[in-house]
Amino acid sequence: MNLKEKLKDKLSKEELGLLIKSFEILGEIAIIQVPEQLESKKHIIAKAVLEQHKNVKTVLRKIDKIENEFRIPKYEILIGNKTETDYKELGCRYKLDPTKVYFSEKLGHERERILNQVKNGEVIHALFAGVGPYPILIAKNRDVKIYAIEKNPVAVEYLKENVKLNKVQDKVEVFEGDVREVLPKLNVKADRVLMPLPKTGELFLDLALNYVKENGVVHYYCFGTKKDLAGIKEKIILNGKENKKEVEFLGCFSCGSFSPRVNRFCIDFKVKPKNI
Repeated sequence: MNLKEKLKDKLSKEELGLLIKSFEILGEIAIIQVPEQLESKKHIIAKAVLEQHKNVKTVLRKIDKIENEFRIPKYEILIGNKTETDYKELGCRYKLDPTKVYFSEKLGHERERILNQVKNGEVIHALFAGVGPYPILIAKNRDVKIYAIEKNPVAVEYLKENVKLNKVQDKVEVFEGDVREVLPKLNVKADRVLMPLPKTGELFLDLALNYVKENGVVHYYCFGTKKDLAGIKEKIILNGKENKKEVEFLGCFSCGSFSPRVNRFCIDFKVKPKNI
């Protein structure tokens, strides 16, 4: 029975039409969205989610978009009081608190897509690493060296713990700080650079271009519409020229949405050798 069916006797036909049926489940935590028109029914909806998913102990309502430096939405606790959870995905285990760190269950397929491109022996820069879903998944499945960089101190502690939980300490090295300060200190060029920061990733393109090897691949995330993609690619080309790099686009992939009209995309591109 889906959520709409479960609530058909508790909400009017009009209210059911406003119901956002999809939601995220992270371990024992469900994250739902409730439109303002259903404000008075938010606890009824939360209880229905709890009844539908017996493993869920806490229901959070997302009440604000991601606007802060660490990409963390604001939440209202509707049921329960524990906001730390243990989440399993693609054979990996992550401890996290969605009220303190950014994490999206919806990006699981995108993380798997990236994994399928990685070859043994690669050196990888995982920028904006969060609690570690990209670097840990890759390290669990490939023989690689990953430099995972994260600025949010709470996320860094979870990242360190998750690296140990998944037994990839020999493959993932964690660094706390701004990537603009950390990467130059590392002074390591990578075969692959992950940039899962869609809102402001453009500000760090120069770093990716200068710390990826020739023929290395950058996974650049951005928000926009399909009509925006040509302009976004042009910015990447111009940024490359400014940094004396030539890029070759490998593909553009839709991986979720930011709002009803704005999608999240990943643009994969390669930095071509200088003699080409």
